[in-house]
Formats: sequence, structure tokens, C-alpha cells
Amino acid sequence: MICWRNSRQAFWLSLILPSGAAVLILVGRPWIFVAIMLFVLPLIDAAMGRGDPRSGQIIENLNADQVPCWFAFAWASAVGVGAYRASTASLIQLIGISVACGVLSATAMAHLHELTHRPGRMWQEVSEIAFVIAGYPHYRAAHQLHHRNVGNQRFGSTARLGTPVWGHVGRSYWAALIASFSRHSYPDCKVPFRLFRNAFLFLLLLCVAALLQWRIAIFYIGYAVVSVFIVEAVGYMQHYGLDSNRLRTEITSWDVDFWLSNCLLVNNGFHNAHHRDDEAPFLNLHAQSMTLPGGYFQMLWATLFPPLWFSMMNRRAKALLR
Repeated sequence: MICWRNSRQAFWLSLILPSGAAVLILVGRPWIFVAIMLFVLPLIDAAMGRGDPRSGQIIENLNADQVPCWFAFAWASAVGVGAYRASTASLIQLIGISVACGVLSATAMAHLHELTHRPGRMWQEVSEIAFVIAGYPHYRAAHQLHHRNVGNQRFGSTARLGTPVWGHVGRSYWAALIASFSRHSYPDCKVPFRLFRNAFLFLLLLCVAALLQWRIAIFYIGYAVVSVFIVEAVGYMQHYGLDSNRLRTEITSWDVDFWLSNCLLVNNGFHNAHHRDDEAPFLNLHAQSMTLPGGYFQMLWATLFPPLWFSMMNRRAKALLR
């Protein structure tokens, strides 16, 4: 069991999420998936504790670096199942399907994020279309700008000490959107054409959904809102208090070293290493900086209660920034 836990094969466990979501949505039980993601996984993550899913030196027969590719297709299939079920769902079921696909899409963003950093043109294009489907058509451009300007709130993700997540999410999304479409954000003062293409595809997809049926349009908007909120909340966790005005170290983000969080989110928790070398494959990342006191699944709950979050993080951030 320990050998398997330290094996790179463990990353394939993440495919349980989209396949499980598809099955539960198809049989009319989306709220069970939501409960598993928001309540059961945090407990399992805490119980399994800290660890590194790729630390073992075991010969692998499976190519773990293909996990994000398979996850992307499995996630898209689950969203398709969600749209199909949403077209005839009751109101409470429609909300459940939207929340379930939104939570799933937030986990998918970690895998799509990995694809967008790959050198191959094909996977970058796949990630671009996937970001449109996920309701974040400008994500790739915004993320590239974030890497070049880490700690600068004008490009999103970073929150100053004392900023609650509720005051951060909307501002961060809007800031990233404005920065992405501002020619002043780019060295050549030219906004990438793909941004306009993605915005057009996003609006086209929404219009097609509305023409097909209003329930599908509500489903699309609903799961996109949930997904974007969680993604921005994760960015909040990763960069809280580390704004460029105060940052005096090489540490640009908080790491997460909980085994299940990194197993299901392809080492997204080793975020400082990713910022230092954004072309490094997820299999080569490891913890480099101060870590959050819990995994992503637990810390998401902490962000929702600002006094709890501040009590856990403000002292850590102030000590780091001295």
C-alpha cells in the first residue's frame, strides 16, 4: 500500500472524479457527488495527511504524464452528461447538476492548467477550448500574465493581508479579464487574437445553449460561476498576503503538501516550484516554500469564514514577510 501510494500510478486516481460525477449525474444523484467533494474528500485528505504522490522510485508501466489529457476528455464528457440531464431536470436537480459540474470543473482547471504549459500546440489548443467550456475563456492569457507579474494585484490571484475571499474573487476575475484584453499588458502592445476568438466562442456557446433550451443555458452559467469561484479561491489561497509591495523573498506562493490534494490535482499544490519553472512537468515538482496548514479541500472551507482564515494565515504571512 505504501509503495503504491508513493507510485506515480496514484495520479490515475484523479479520473475517479469525472467518471464518478458522470455516473451520479446520469442516475439523478448530483447532490451525492457534491457532498462527496465538499465533505467526504476534505476528511479523507486530512486523514491521509502529508505526502508526495511521486516520491517513490518505482518502475511504471503507465504514463502518468498523460493523466491531465485523459482527465480533460473525461471532464468534458461529464459536462456533456450534465447538459443532457439538465435539459429535463427539475429546479432542485438543475441546481444540483450545475453545482456538481462546477465543482468538477474547478478540479479540471488544475489538469487544464498543466496542459496549457505544455510545449505542444495541440494540447494548448485543447486547453483553450476547454477553458471556454469551463467559463473562463481568458484563463490562459490571464495565467501567463500572472506568471510574468506574480504578486501584482492588477493581474489577479494575489490578495493583500486582511482581504476576505468574498472581496477577492470577483475583483480578481475582473482584474484578470481587463488585464488580458489590455494592449498595455503585452510587450508588443498587441492583444492575442485567440482572446477575441475565445470570447466569441464563449458567447456563441451560451447563445446555442439558450436556443436549445433555457435550462441548458442556466446550467452553463451556473456551473461556470461555481467553477470560477473555486478557481479564484484557490488562487487566493496560493498567493494570500504575498503581494509585490511586501514580497521580499523568492517565495511567491504557499505550497500544499497533502497527498490527496496533489494526487487529485496533479501536484498543483507545489505552486512555488511551478512559478520558478513553469515549463517543469507536474511529475517533477516538489514543495519548496511555506505550506498551508491543510490540503486544498480543507482550506477551501477555511477561506469561506474570513475570521478563521485570518487566524490561520495572517501570522504565517507576517512572519514570512519580515
